[in-house]
Amino acid sequence: MSEPHTRPAQLIPSAPLRPGDTIGICAPSMAHAARYPRRRERALAHLRELGYQVRGSSNWLRDTGHTAGTAAERAADLHELYVDPEVRVIMTSIGGHNANQLLDLLDYDLIRAHPKPLVGYSDTSALLLAIWQRTRAGVVQGPQLLPQWGEYGGCHPDTLRSFRQTLGDEKPIGRMTFPTERVIEFLPWDEADDRPRERLVADAPRVHVQGRATGHLVAANLETLLSLAGTPYWPDLDGAILLLESTTTDLAPLTARLTQLRQMGVLNRLAGLGLGRFAAPDFDRSDDLAELIAQETAGFGGPLVTGLPIGHTDPMLCIPFGARATLAAVDTACEFTVLDSAVTA
Repeated sequence: MSEPHTRPAQLIPSAPLRPGDTIGICAPSMAHAARYPRRRERALAHLRELGYQVRGSSNWLRDTGHTAGTAAERAADLHELYVDPEVRVIMTSIGGHNANQLLDLLDYDLIRAHPKPLVGYSDTSALLLAIWQRTRAGVVQGPQLLPQWGEYGGCHPDTLRSFRQTLGDEKPIGRMTFPTERVIEFLPWDEADDRPRERLVADAPRVHVQGRATGHLVAANLETLLSLAGTPYWPDLDGAILLLESTTTDLAPLTARLTQLRQMGVLNRLAGLGLGRFAAPDFDRSDDLAELIAQETAGFGGPLVTGLPIGHTDPMLCIPFGARATLAAVDTACEFTVLDSAVTA
């Protein structure tokens, strides 16, 4: 199939992250940074060992139940890190459910005036999508402090490699290398996470619709993306390569969400579509998933692949919003190439 015409993303350039630079940490949703001190301190120490300075925002260790502070306090923390001249990149501590509370409270003019990458995933997707849509300042779906940097023995090498390449390199990112490992073992934080988790062999991404397309990247947690439907923060997806991941392997809610995307007309506007790995490797390879995708994306011009290492998976690739990328799916092989530098796109 021919490659569709794509609109320039018009990203605001930002400075690359170098050793010695400062990473600012905030907690826009859950209060786990306060509740798991051993995990938190191990993550901060690991970032410092890698050569970065680390600075927490004023309220990131608050614990007010299901959130780390009020919505106003969490929004103020983001503003604090954006205007701090020493902070080069902002990283979220963990996801949750309530980052969308901040969207009406953010000063998008302030963020546009102090552009720097915001990195996270899960319900941090709400912030990534809204800030990208309103400002075109750089945002990256990528590792968070507690889940990835707090791992025993340090962040997985493949995640670290993608983080450094995406946030620290002014050259085009180029062809992404899919990790050959995956980690799904769960060890309770601050109780049993005192050894490396078991590493398994990872399957390659699975091709559902063949094709080749170039477009600008947008990535999100599926549930969080759909929570923005009907709001001013829904992203411009015309000509996009949309990469989605979900935490459920329950066919009923997953069917409902893909049906909603189809009924909203989202699939008609995309250049390409990719789904991330699910929690269970058997589900990734299952006929049930293949049948569901065929049913709810019937007529999609593709390419369409599943099993991408993004979002709730270890290791993970970093996905820079707005960067031009090519997704190619031929026979059973998938190639994913980012044509821009994330910081200068």
